Amino acid sequence: MGEIRATGECRGVIAATGGAARQKSIIVVTEPPSIGKEFFTQQLPIIAVVMALGFAGAYLQHGFLPGADIAFPLAGVRVPIWHLIWMGAWTGYTMAVVGEAAGIFALPYTMSILQFTGLPVTPTTQLLTFLNPLGALFGYRRNRQWNLDFALWVCLGGVVGGLIGPFVRLTLLSDVKPFTFVVGLSLIFAGAHLCYASFRGFRKRYPAGGVEAKFAAEAKARRDAGLSPTGIPAGIGIETISRGGGRLTIAFWDVTWTVSLPVLFVTGALVGIISAALGVGGGFLLVPIFAAIYGLPMYVLVAATIPYVIVLSAVGLFTYGVIVPAFTGVTIQPEWAWGFFAAAGGIFGSWCAAKTQRFVPEHFLKAMLGGITAVAGTLYVIDFFFTLPFRI
Repeated sequence: MGEIRATGECRGVIAATGGAARQKSIIVVTEPPSIGKEFFTQQLPIIAVVMALGFAGAYLQHGFLPGADIAFPLAGVRVPIWHLIWMGAWTGYTMAVVGEAAGIFALPYTMSILQFTGLPVTPTTQLLTFLNPLGALFGYRRNRQWNLDFALWVCLGGVVGGLIGPFVRLTLLSDVKPFTFVVGLSLIFAGAHLCYASFRGFRKRYPAGGVEAKFAAEAKARRDAGLSPTGIPAGIGIETISRGGGRLTIAFWDVTWTVSLPVLFVTGALVGIISAALGVGGGFLLVPIFAAIYGLPMYVLVAATIPYVIVLSAVGLFTYGVIVPAFTGVTIQPEWAWGFFAAAGGIFGSWCAAKTQRFVPEHFLKAMLGGITAVAGTLYVIDFFFTLPFRI
């Protein structure tokens, strides 16, 4: 019996005949849901619920709705609700498109532009990084950029890191200056790696048979044919090839990578400690680590980094809200309404990122984010040693 496999771009009925008996195998391929239908049936309800939680959180925590006219009590600043939603949207998009959460951009923006610098800024940003990647998670899963075998062990490490990191924030990084200094170093590390990787991409030295070379060839072929210039064909997913002996082999677009499960766990734990102490999701460290050690492209590493930031942030929030008060008697509450409103925008932005990533070459993504990240980090580090003529 003959068999034909078809991608999601095909429609209708495909018939194949073969053999003396002219047996027929028919595969009915349904058209994937439209972008509009996916948004209105999946994303919009989630965004609406998170927005409602923002209003409920404000009245339950403070008894009123802070905003442009009334300051958020824990933050001590006045900011319009639309501004928080907008912040979540653009940080969610720019970071999810390279497999990260909004926190590493939202945190410096919150501290420098909005001037929310007290201890509650950490769990508040952690709330954003917990909810913001949900849009990207569903979007990447529908794109088949999803592999639980790859995500499992790094997420388990994130659980350990999420339990330890908040205690580091409460002790070693309780003051603003040391805290922003560590944020600055983290930004410089992430920005430098992204800039270096983008420089290699602009020089067009793609490894033969690698994902970036295939992306460029596919995008050119589709442009020449008058089609949308996505560089990754529909139906290409991240598959598990083998698992055992402490090692995992995954494949994407006929390219394979083998990773060590213990290394994934330890990496997840160490990144989790740093990230939970800062109140961010950890993608800003995981992405360059995965890219440098294993040579994973952005289109693959999102399968681990997006679930990781959700798990880490959830554990970090639990630690800040339950475990830290139980052991120290110190309660660090997030500004719940602030976090929910920013997360509503972040969910939308990260979903848009999942839908557009396949159209954007990696080196453009890395150059855009690397330049901004490195400059911001450098300013934070300089401000630790010298007083800048402007506030950051």
